[in-house]
Amino acid sequence: MKFTEDQVELIRDSWGELKKLGMQEVGLLIFQRLFNDAPFLRSMFYKIDFPEDEQLSVDQLRDNPTMKNHATRVATSISKLVKFIEQPDEMQAKLTELGEIHAQHNVEPEYFEYLAPVMLAVIGENLKITSNSPIIQAWIKFYGVIRTGIINAMDV
Repeated sequence: MKFTEDQVELIRDSWGELKKLGMQEVGLLIFQRLFNDAPFLRSMFYKIDFPEDEQLSVDQLRDNPTMKNHATRVATSISKLVKFIEQPDEMQAKLTELGEIHAQHNVEPEYFEYLAPVMLAVIGENLKITSNSPIIQAWIKFYGVIRTGIINAMDV
């Protein structure tokens, strides 16, 4: 899917602002929101003992080295995808890699439906923008490409 120059600029600029928080922090914010919005996904991280029925704080995630590492990898992957937004072959290679990794860990394709609103919320809240912002609209399109590429590579 092609992006307009404006969409590319909005995505790159907004991600550049967001990642000033630090890759680990951005990843932790995404997971904190994901685990609170869809608590059943905590079970995918079976090596981490999270309480099942309480809201998690970023500090609780930050205290876990495994979670910090995974959060950093997720944010770094997003950065690579942003970098490759105008390089479809490189983007597809990264999406294929991500799909294969997630399939090996028995991640269900439908779990990626929970990530879109989480990412949009983290972007919106931290950049203080509303859901009808052109930035959020560009990210909706971008996440659609990410989700489709990952799911297609999972051989579902």
